[in-house]
Amino acid sequence: CQAREEPVYHRFRCDLHLLIAKTTQDFDSMIDRAPPELRQEYELRRAVTASPPESGLNWTSEMLREGWGPWTEEDFHVHEVPTDHMTIKNSKLMQDIVFRELA
Repeated sequence: CQAREEPVYHRFRCDLHLLIAKTTQDFDSMIDRAPPELRQEYELRRAVTASPPESGLNWTSEMLREGWGPWTEEDFHVHEVPTDHMTIKNSKLMQDIVFRELA
């Protein structure tokens, strides 16, 4: 989408909910306490992600918020779920949010 002149080519006519796996998003702040081999691997990630150079995340929380917000004509809700990217689908909080909004 970044190559398009207008990156937002569709707008949802409903509320949009962004669920952020907080443990994954906090990884930048925790990497200094990680074992040396993990810190080295994470350092190599920084060059190939879309995030700012100081981050090894694919996208920072700010990037997610700024990127998704314009895609709706209605309200934009951000939910930070205290879990990681791989287990968010099993999170009770995530399930509560999704099923509440779908009801």
